[in-house]
Amino acid sequence: MESSKKRAGSREDDDPAASFPELLNFCARAQTLIAELLLLSDRIPAEFLDRRFDAVLFDLRYFDSPNDFESRIEGNEELEALEDCLRESCSAYMQRFFLLMTGAVIYHLELLKYLNDLQMHFVIQEGLYGQSTLDRVLDNQYGRQLLTESIALFGCMLILMEHCLSGHLREKLLVAHLRHDCCFDSPNLEHICLICRAHMPPSGPFHHSGSPFVNSGMVSVQKTEDLFARFPFPKLVVDAVIHRLRNDDLYNQVHHYPDPQHRTVALSLQSGYLYILLFYSPEFLRNGFVMREIVDRFFRDCWVVPIFLHFVVDLFVSWDAYKEAKASLSSSVSPTFIRDCCQYHCTKVTHLSSELGSVLSNCVLIKDYVLDNSQYLISLVRDCNIALRWVLLHRASGDKRSRDIVTSVGLALQVDEDNLLQLLLKTSQLEFKVKQLYVELLESKEALWLEKKHCVSNCIEELSVHCFGSWVSSCKIKNESLNDWFQKLSTEVQSLDCTRTGSSSRAIYRVLSALKDLEQFCQIDQIKQWLFEAQKYLQDMIKVLNLDDEAMSTFSAITDALYAWAYVARFGELLGKNIEQDPSVVLSLHTYFLKFWMLLNVPLRRIEQNQSSDLLCVSNYYSSKYAAQICATLEIIPVILLGIYMDDNLQAQQPFHQLSRIDKDSLPEFMQVDQQLNLARAANKISIISEGVLLMSRNFRGLISLDLEDWLEGQVRKELSKRLENKLKTFFLLPNVGYDILEVNLRTLSAYILSQLQMMESFQDLLHIPGNRIWEETFTKVLKQCFEKEYAAFIKREQGSIVSVAQLNDFSKAPTFYGHLLHQLLRLTDPSRSMFIEPMSGWFDAEGHELLGLHFINLIESCVGQVGLASLDSLLTAIIKENLEYALKGFKNSIPDAWKNYVSLMILWALLHPYLCWVGHHICRW
Repeated sequence: MESSKKRAGSREDDDPAASFPELLNFCARAQTLIAELLLLSDRIPAEFLDRRFDAVLFDLRYFDSPNDFESRIEGNEELEALEDCLRESCSAYMQRFFLLMTGAVIYHLELLKYLNDLQMHFVIQEGLYGQSTLDRVLDNQYGRQLLTESIALFGCMLILMEHCLSGHLREKLLVAHLRHDCCFDSPNLEHICLICRAHMPPSGPFHHSGSPFVNSGMVSVQKTEDLFARFPFPKLVVDAVIHRLRNDDLYNQVHHYPDPQHRTVALSLQSGYLYILLFYSPEFLRNGFVMREIVDRFFRDCWVVPIFLHFVVDLFVSWDAYKEAKASLSSSVSPTFIRDCCQYHCTKVTHLSSELGSVLSNCVLIKDYVLDNSQYLISLVRDCNIALRWVLLHRASGDKRSRDIVTSVGLALQVDEDNLLQLLLKTSQLEFKVKQLYVELLESKEALWLEKKHCVSNCIEELSVHCFGSWVSSCKIKNESLNDWFQKLSTEVQSLDCTRTGSSSRAIYRVLSALKDLEQFCQIDQIKQWLFEAQKYLQDMIKVLNLDDEAMSTFSAITDALYAWAYVARFGELLGKNIEQDPSVVLSLHTYFLKFWMLLNVPLRRIEQNQSSDLLCVSNYYSSKYAAQICATLEIIPVILLGIYMDDNLQAQQPFHQLSRIDKDSLPEFMQVDQQLNLARAANKISIISEGVLLMSRNFRGLISLDLEDWLEGQVRKELSKRLENKLKTFFLLPNVGYDILEVNLRTLSAYILSQLQMMESFQDLLHIPGNRIWEETFTKVLKQCFEKEYAAFIKREQGSIVSVAQLNDFSKAPTFYGHLLHQLLRLTDPSRSMFIEPMSGWFDAEGHELLGLHFINLIESCVGQVGLASLDSLLTAIIKENLEYALKGFKNSIPDAWKNYVSLMILWALLHPYLCWVGHHICRW
């Protein structure tokens, strides 16, 4: 009974939800508040950034004399219109902002009450928090973690709030919401105003200066101590937590980094929390002895520190106002040390990139290799990630002096962004393959164990059968006793169990030792071979026995790359250039993005443990950020796909008819070897890109809500439409161009349209997208848009001040392809220089040369298809209609009033006689 109680108590200690539900709830709420803060910072309404709205957006000075501010707006129609616009477009955003500020204030008040109860050893027998004391929380592993996170995440939220939503913006949002919703009596309004109040920077120059490619992840908030003083926590609790952070391995990460040189990386997560908590107790920052101890343990070789996901701070900038802290950091991280450290890591980048290339290119990554070299592979992955982490973090340093040193050393050693990207790509490939193979080994551990055990038994049986002759004599052992010994050895091997790691490993080592001793007396090669094989299988059994989930947890810890997420946008541009040069880069993109999957895990861990209803919305936010970055990087792929067929050699190819008889001499020309080679190369590039997209779609399924196949189809439509519009614009010709030039341009356009159609047909086979349907819908849409633009321009011209038919029919300055084509058609069929001959179905000049006929119409159809001809026909119909109306209107105005009735009767008679081929017209309104 007592033992069962102990086991139950142990399980409770291992479960943070069972041990400290209130602290877990605080941590989950903090993560939700930060996610909402980041979401709102991404969607700041344009009105709050527009200077025109400054007249109706007020800061907290509004509360000093609200009537004065309101009087400025009342009676001013322009300002009232801005007010209405602001209310209609931004009310939902302002409401969410107010709820965020309210949630942050309530979080602080409730956490403050809980911490006060802890420090007073306050025990509520039947209350909300249960029987918890500060010592009990700090003595528990999960308690320490949750208590640290609950305080540090709130401080992190204040820093990110100041970084992402400036104080003046917060004041304007708060006042605007209170004015529009008339909720000046909201609870905790004083605290809400306090959290929204602008944080004034200190006087004097500030040292922050961004790196050449600085991202929004570098955080610089001045006088953080004053900002935190608005929302303090009990000093006793904060100091106790800082003490634990200084001395403990809060998250048990050190055993994943056995090398002492990697200690700062192992403690990086709690060092970020320590950085935040020190501002809640700034006495430590002014204590030189304590700060030297902290710097030596946490910041000895790393002064750019992640505090939340990819958000980082530069200690040289953040601690500039604290003399003792700055001196401790400067004495440890001197310019000489920075240069030496940078040289070490940049050299490692070059060496590791070469080593990764050999491992990945030699096709050695199979299960047996991973089983035999698991420790080497883990060490290699660890070294790659540490080198990448150091260089990427410190290239973005906010301190100009240290950043210049890092940049100059990198240039001297030829370690630029492209080298870092290549190392990141290779590292992600190795991680993905090793992890995949290791998972397969874990899943087949029992089967692999039985296989190796069976092989050992077979070798021992072979030894037992052949133990006779000179070998037995040399060993001075009788056959019977040796046979018995081998049988006992075989029985011991058969009894080994992979679930009993300790006893099985000791038994294997005993058998290995016995076989090695026996090998010393053996002189027969065959027997030696069997002994060697038996020892090899036993060693493999030890390796199988060592397969466990601990290696996977180590792998997960050392491959975390959240610190580099801010570089993904910059690396996306480099990836686009690399893909253009070598499409096979697409094959490694899925491993590249999977390296950042912790973005979808770390912020959700506490929320999921708490089983909070906010899990879905927070998950959707981070998933959308993840998917958006993937799509931004892949935007180059549709451009590359459609650019593959832009080669003149590919566009010039025309389909040919199969012949029943081919001359031997013309066979090489008929085969079109060069053209077919170009087509094969193009198809190979498309196939590689298709495989890369398929790999990403397969590996991201269930991770994010993004269908890459649908996305690719949409992007291909968009790019195809853009290219067609640009190509049609190139058809714009001079007004008086000759017939020959017009025909050449139409043939060129026809060849281009045919090549694009063939390209989309190949996409249907290679990319598994409906290429023919995409082509028809996109081409029809482009032609329809051209028709609508041209028709709108014609109607606008008709409704304007037209003085002649020539001006009405002038398409020389048409905005689209249709207008220019129509201009050429009208010019070629001008009655003053051409005549329509019905038997020849065409227009001819005075010398009998054909100007426009069936051949020309067929050429136009090859360019725009039947849909294009129908649109062109509609335009011509509109032109004829408007010309007739214009002519009849002029005719009406030119005849005397006495004749109008007679003319109307003639027109009516004509309308009633269809043999005149006259279509009814509304001129009968006369």
